[in-house]
Amino acid sequence: MNIEDLKTAYTYKSNKELKFTYFIFKVLQKPGLVKLLISLTNGILKYNLPLKFLIKKTIFNVFCAGETTDDAFSKIKYLEKFNVRSVLDYVSEGENNEDSFNKNSEIIVSNIIRLGKECPGNYVSVKLSGLENPKYLTHCNTINFGDELISSPRFDRLIKRLDLICAKAYESKVIVFIDAEDRCMQDVFDRLTETMMEKYNKEYAVVFNTLQMYLKDRLKYLHDIIESAERKNYIPGIKLVRGAYVEKEREKAIKERKDSPVFDTKKETDDSFNQAVEICLREFKKVDSCIATHNNDSTQHAINCINKYNISNHYSKVRFSQLYGMSDHLTFNLSINGYNSSKYLPYGEVKKAIPYLIRRSEENSSIDGQIIDEVIRLKNEIERRANI
Repeated sequence: MNIEDLKTAYTYKSNKELKFTYFIFKVLQKPGLVKLLISLTNGILKYNLPLKFLIKKTIFNVFCAGETTDDAFSKIKYLEKFNVRSVLDYVSEGENNEDSFNKNSEIIVSNIIRLGKECPGNYVSVKLSGLENPKYLTHCNTINFGDELISSPRFDRLIKRLDLICAKAYESKVIVFIDAEDRCMQDVFDRLTETMMEKYNKEYAVVFNTLQMYLKDRLKYLHDIIESAERKNYIPGIKLVRGAYVEKEREKAIKERKDSPVFDTKKETDDSFNQAVEICLREFKKVDSCIATHNNDSTQHAINCINKYNISNHYSKVRFSQLYGMSDHLTFNLSINGYNSSKYLPYGEVKKAIPYLIRRSEENSSIDGQIIDEVIRLKNEIERRANI
């Protein structure tokens, strides 16, 4: 398998799209322009500045699948032509009222039903902060997951929203990835997701928990959840990511005078991620996994583990995933070589997608090697096409 086969990697992009993506990544290489872009997007949120069109025509166009459900399904069906699956994510961050939570839940359920009918084999992603206020979830994280919390009417409404989503996913045979977010909410996320896994993951993993492997406690958690699932007779779904909130977690720890929950170095995070890959694939008879990474070495490590542990049914047991707009060299080369690969596909109103877009901009500008590699690949493919 040639991960760097750029003709395959960018076959789904027109020349115009390729050049535009190259332009956006060149912008993301410049810290000053990234700060300006983030200031503009924050201005839209705080002061309702009339800059939505600018954002929509730039970073939104590269990293999101559109504003409407129809836009997103059109993109899903297009990617299916290349045997690439999609993780559909309705982005709606920062809302904090009951009506919004109920509406978000209804939209996710509707997407699940539609996926099951029109696009079987694709997935949905769920942010619990879209179903409840992050401040309340942080408060819940400080309470023992027992009678006090479970008997709370508000918490009960959250459980019912999540249970409805998972029940419809089970009925529609659509896999649900529960996103990880800030560490201060993760314990309650784990308990909620485990409850849903125990209920719906009897035959195969319908519900997946997401483990951010830059967190120091996740390897232990992974061992514990595999043991617990075996005792309780269900199949844990485990999605592995490196993590998206590293600077935020470190700053919060300093402010609160606590030890940082994330590793101090990238190497420690890489080692943690690769160890988790090894554990999940070694235990493939007990675990369904999703390797969500943009890292070439970790992807190759996962492929090596598939061969090492002779996972002949890897298409149904091991999934790979990358963010839409990034690391096409992995997604499309994995797909053409017979691996189950997907794009994380966010969609929604531009204003609601801004927190997601800010994270993508910050993440890309802070990982020097990754963005340089993206720019080089895009440039090389543009030149290759020009010389045909």
